[in-house]
Order: sequence, then structure tokens, then C-alpha cells
Amino acid sequence: MDLTPILSGGIAALMLLAAIALMLYRRRNKINLFWGLLAIFFSGGTMLMAVVGSSMGTIYANPSGDPRSSVTEFFDALVTGDYETAYSLMDDYSDLGLAAQPESEAGKLIYDALMQSYHYEFIGDCQVNMIQASQRVSLRYLDVAAVTAQLRELTAKELKLLVQTRDHDQVYDDEENYLPEITQEAYILALQRALKDARSCYTTVEFEVSLKYTGGKWLVLTAPELLTALSGGTGV
Repeated sequence: MDLTPILSGGIAALMLLAAIALMLYRRRNKINLFWGLLAIFFSGGTMLMAVVGSSMGTIYANPSGDPRSSVTEFFDALVTGDYETAYSLMDDYSDLGLAAQPESEAGKLIYDALMQSYHYEFIGDCQVNMIQASQRVSLRYLDVAAVTAQLRELTAKELKLLVQTRDHDQVYDDEENYLPEITQEAYILALQRALKDARSCYTTVEFEVSLKYTGGKWLVLTAPELLTALSGGTGV
């Protein structure tokens, strides 16, 4: 039930009664009529504004700018490796660690292939509701698990080739075990072979990108699906 009309009427009645009392007792109490009426007006007006304001709820300023443009700039920055710009358009994260390249050779190969796999498209129009917005996005990325699933078999093949083309002491140690550097070389060769057909391991995810208007601009809220895609489906 909306009590605004009742409360407003009560305040107006109190203001009227105060004004009548002022007229009756101002001479006896030596009250200045002008200042007395002014005090009644301002105090009553303040109470009326409070009542009306509470019934209207929060009033938002009209956001400026296009939220879809912010989403475009954000994803353009991501797929081109401009992480500083991408982070500046995020509201809930200041860094996703994307600029930190792995130290190992295998890690660098997967990192580069993952960065090259990113591609996005918008699905439908951007939906805006006051200071919130959303845009559905399709994001392509390299499924790292699909790549690594091939490596055991490919590594065995590469190791077999190395054994056939290298001297015995270049492959085995004194106890007839494979030298660590040989198994590592075979693994890298297998990974390179798997990544030559990296497109067969591409996958796509669709999700909603939410935005919030804050600080005079539209900022992206990070979706779990986005974090999964950026990590190649590993969820790290």
C-alpha cells in the first residue's frame, strides 16, 4: 500500500496548523512573521521531499556512451594482446595474468597457439536497462585438453624416430633408460605436430557479457565462460 498521499496530506496539515499557531501567538511571543513562515515552509518542504523521494526509489542519471562499443573495444584488445586496454574496461578484475608468458618451451607453444585461436562475434543486439547492459557473444578458443590428449601417442612416435636416427649413447643412459633430454625433445616435436592441426581442436562457447555503467563509462563484468575460454578450457 502506498502511504505517500496520506503522509503528504499529514505534513501539509501540520504546516497549516503551524502557520495558524504562528498567526495567533506571534505577538505574544514576539516572533517575526516572515522568518516564522519561512521556517515552516522549509521544514515542511523538506519532509515532503523525503516522503516523495522514498516512494520514487533511486533516480539514475542517463548513461552516456554505447555499451556495445565497450564490449567491442574489450574483445578487440583481448584478441590482439592489448591487455592494458582490456583490463581498463573491466569492473571486477584488474588483471587476468594473460600477459605472463610461460617459461617452458612447451608452455610457450601452447600459449602462442591459444592466443592465435581467439575470435569473437556478437549474437543479437545489446540489451540496456538503465545502468546495466548485456551483450551475447560467441568466443572461439583452442581446447588445450584436446591438444594434449594426442601427445602420448605422438610422443611415442617421435621417440621411435629419434631412436632410429641417433647413436645409442645419444638416446640411452648407462642403465638403458631414455635420456631426459631425448624424451623432452620427443615431447616438443609431438606438441609441434599436434599444433600444426590446431584448428581441429578449436571450440566455441556462447555467453552473456554483462556491463555496468560506473565512473562515467560502461565496464565489463567477467563471465565464468570467458575465463574458461581464455585459459583454453583448463579453468585456471
